[in-house]
Amino acid sequence: MNTILNYFDNLFIVVSTYPMIIQIAIFFILANTVLGLFFFVTMIKIRKKNHQNDKRTVEVQSKAEDLFLAFLLSENLASTAEIFERYESDVEKFNKKSLLTVAMALENLILDNRALRQSINFMPILESFDLLNRLEDNIGSFSKKKRLNVFQTLSNLELTVSDSKILPHTYSKNTFIQKGSRTSYIAVSKNDPFKFFEKNRETELNDWDQISLLQQFEIHHKDNLPEFSQWIKYTQQKSQIIFFIRMTAHFNQTNSLNTITELLDHDDHDIRYESILALGKLNFYEIEEKLITMFFSQPELCQKAIVQSITLFQTGSAFEFLKNAYESAANTDIKLLLAESLYLYKPQGYEYFKSKIQKEEGFNKLILQHVENPLIKSELTEVMEQMASVA
Repeated sequence: MNTILNYFDNLFIVVSTYPMIIQIAIFFILANTVLGLFFFVTMIKIRKKNHQNDKRTVEVQSKAEDLFLAFLLSENLASTAEIFERYESDVEKFNKKSLLTVAMALENLILDNRALRQSINFMPILESFDLLNRLEDNIGSFSKKKRLNVFQTLSNLELTVSDSKILPHTYSKNTFIQKGSRTSYIAVSKNDPFKFFEKNRETELNDWDQISLLQQFEIHHKDNLPEFSQWIKYTQQKSQIIFFIRMTAHFNQTNSLNTITELLDHDDHDIRYESILALGKLNFYEIEEKLITMFFSQPELCQKAIVQSITLFQTGSAFEFLKNAYESAANTDIKLLLAESLYLYKPQGYEYFKSKIQKEEGFNKLILQHVENPLIKSELTEVMEQMASVA
């Protein structure tokens, strides 16, 4: 210590002989060096502490999952007191942060195996930590992150809460809160899970929103779905219309064919495209003649949809159309799709394709060879296989 003090004393004496401006410069250099070292050491300590916290969180989470899994797999009904005591002895002392640990542990287990939700100890675990009431309390939290976590937990665990608790958030001006609460509302509401579709007809649904909603329909309401086409008539929001068209086709709602057919005359070509595809998946072959008539007046996107739907119909009446369209096609993408359509259109189209591949040369031959030996299955082929498996 004395050596360090002597060093600084000598340094001060030497520096004091320099002009004032150099003394100031040296002072700032030394000060910045000391501050830099201080911040560096502080950063290392913070990172070490965060690492230790993360490690502890993982350990606690793992212990909680092991404990809950043992109870969920047990055939013996456990008391809430027993579960709570085991948590405090095997995992950690229960505190405010423990709510997140409990919720995440249950979510991970249920998402990995939904059958565990039927365990006789599922509800006792919830009651042990008063989880449902605690989650309800956090629905009204000022923290957006907390509210989103609650919506996700309610949805994943399929927990039912009062509609009045969640419904107001489905109209939130905050996009993330609005979408998170809607997904949760569809999952947990037992009264009218699709109410917000009627109340808010202008909200845009991007692809991720649509995928999320579809998952909720599949998991929670597959056997009790609404007629999606009813909302098509009451909204002008493009993404919502497209979503309802897709849902109508996905869940094979053939009672909505008239509504979808009317959209063939819609001004927006994206909506026409989705409608044409939907009619194909719904196997509404009665519309085939209209699709053939409108083919040459449509943009490329809709032309592709028409070819796909006609191929799915497999009526045998559209062979001449497909052949003539292939012969006159100038666009490579359309020509490729028409070639595939002929290949799948049996027997006439397939026979024509086989004879054509013997005669074609150059690039046209390459197109036919690609159709005959694709590296990966096309969307059209996959849809046809799915429809055949259902039939």
